[in-house]
Amino acid sequence: MATIAAVLIAHACFLTKRLNYLTISVHEEIIMKSRHGYSHFRHFKKAQLMTVRSIFILLILTVVNLHMVACAFRETPTAEPLRALNIKKLLVVPFNKAFERYEAGSTVRCPLCGAVFVTGPVPKGVDRYMTRQLLAYLKDKTTYTLISSGPGAAVRSNLLFESADLSEREVLIEMGQRLKADAVVSGTVYRFRQRVGTGFSVSTPASVAFGIHLLRVADERMVWVGRLDETQQSLSENLFNLPAFVEGGGAWLTAEELAGFGLNKVMASFPAP
Repeated sequence: MATIAAVLIAHACFLTKRLNYLTISVHEEIIMKSRHGYSHFRHFKKAQLMTVRSIFILLILTVVNLHMVACAFRETPTAEPLRALNIKKLLVVPFNKAFERYEAGSTVRCPLCGAVFVTGPVPKGVDRYMTRQLLAYLKDKTTYTLISSGPGAAVRSNLLFESADLSEREVLIEMGQRLKADAVVSGTVYRFRQRVGTGFSVSTPASVAFGIHLLRVADERMVWVGRLDETQQSLSENLFNLPAFVEGGGAWLTAEELAGFGLNKVMASFPAP
């Protein structure tokens, strides 16, 4: 990934140098016009138009390249290389809602990976909705043997009843051990704000933030992390938003649509068995 980024940055530098050259060309054309008079005016206009077009095209290419670099660096990092994980049986823990512990607008840090989120409203039932979406993805896209969220929720309640001092990581690992799982996947919803408006026009866009973690039970290591922190933007607000805007159908998404779109993007890097 670093190599790709370096190549793109080098290409952007080349384009910048090319822009400087074309700018000098325009300046020289202007000098030529002043020296040779109107007889060269038509040739000057044609050369100037071609130069401006070239500058515009190169600017677009530069923006696209830099956007690709930015996307590359925004990819979800993993806690360790995804090889020889020895994970076959996976416990899916129900999503929890950070909003139950913090006020809206609070800046909070994930207790598992340290990522920072700003909390927001999380309506009733969103945790169950996200759990269903995660289970559906794992069933459809992976070959793990899944332990559904039902037994996991019961074990979690028992653990917290037995000891309220356990950390989140300790609770998840203990759940995996008791249910004979090789690994545990869990998620937290930090924000799930609905759009105010329609698919064509909104006064407030949808905004969603969540984190998903994969912990291996044998050595208690975090082997994968996935995060989404997204507020939909219009193209006038952010030109770099073009790919996502097109993939979203060119419409203002609901929070459910934004979360589903984001979950598929995040889970694309989830390790295979």
